[in-house]
Amino acid sequence: MRLGVFVPAVSCVASVVLGVPRARAAPEPLTEAPIEHSWADGDHLTGDWGGARSDLADHGVTIDVFYASDVFTARGETAALGHVDAALTLDSHKLGLWDGGTFYVLGQNNHGSGINDQVGSAQPVSNLEAEPYTQLTELFVEQTWFDQKLRIRLGKQDANREFGTPRFGGNFINNNFGMFPNAPLPSYPTTGLGAFASVQPVAWLVAKAAVYEGSPMTGGLGLTNAFRDGAGYTLAASGAATHHEGADSRDGGTTSIGAWRQSVDIVEVGVAAPRTFGSDAGFFVQHDERIYLHPHDPGDPRGLTVILRFSWARPDRSALARYAGGSVAWHGLGPRTNDTAGIGGGYLSIAEPLGGSAGPAREIFGEAFYKLRLTTFISLQPDVQWFHHPGGDGANALAAGVRLKLKL
Repeated sequence: MRLGVFVPAVSCVASVVLGVPRARAAPEPLTEAPIEHSWADGDHLTGDWGGARSDLADHGVTIDVFYASDVFTARGETAALGHVDAALTLDSHKLGLWDGGTFYVLGQNNHGSGINDQVGSAQPVSNLEAEPYTQLTELFVEQTWFDQKLRIRLGKQDANREFGTPRFGGNFINNNFGMFPNAPLPSYPTTGLGAFASVQPVAWLVAKAAVYEGSPMTGGLGLTNAFRDGAGYTLAASGAATHHEGADSRDGGTTSIGAWRQSVDIVEVGVAAPRTFGSDAGFFVQHDERIYLHPHDPGDPRGLTVILRFSWARPDRSALARYAGGSVAWHGLGPRTNDTAGIGGGYLSIAEPLGGSAGPAREIFGEAFYKLRLTTFISLQPDVQWFHHPGGDGANALAAGVRLKLKL
């Protein structure tokens, strides 16, 4: 018996036997043992760096490094590629400077090769697929006012942040689920210099507008491409309306519609004697809807996401005049509350088929995946994609692969 238990017991027995009243001891305060989080419960593969990572974040400095790798096979061939993101975010408020400011810089490296050469699709099988490069991908400063109802961003940036991938579409691997394939806005891997602004006049509505360089290029710093002769510019604008419904207004979705205009020399497509135009234009619309399994429980992430998308560009000067796509995904399967499974597909109209046949033609594609989140910083995603007439006139193809993603 421990001493802490033995002494009170003896005192109690003595008071009963001898008739001596025993003073009532003051109750000891209840204290909870500190909760110790294991490495596997953390947010990063490399841990908290002995507390340094958290201390830096508390003082406005956030460092994120991601590594992703795809291995795909198609038509008897296998290809592997790897990708590194290294980002630094500075928060002006936490740094003790001013409110609402953010400085962001992102460097990337892409290595290996993708499987699209074997498939022949008009768009890459993987949204990581690109020629090997190392570059400064984003470098911008953003300022917000009025509780983030007004935002302005200046610098090199990815238009996908505002005009491309819907809120819950990032789990799909096929490149068509990101930036609209026929919208020439600067997006991975060809990000570009630009100025962006958004305003939220009411809680359910956001209006956005931006001007970007018209002919961005991949690789290097990319801070002078916008000033080359004939580089042109691209304008974009959109409006997004959000609605909420159901228990505690947790369910809901966002509908957005936008347009773009590219001012740069563009060669006519689909004709024997092409003309040269000074501009191109198009529009896009998309809707995402989120329906929770238990909307009353904010701690339960399980639920269904539905996404519908369409975009159009001028058919006489765009290789892909029309695109339509959609997807459904379920987040949280059984005890695997953080896993995601999804299926989606789409349609592309192609002015000049990649195999040399007479156009126009069309390509139809589909994708199914299961994203297994082993921890908050490790995920493994098997993926299958099917293509009907890839490139408009290619033989049907099936691609299967897996993606590994690490948050370092």
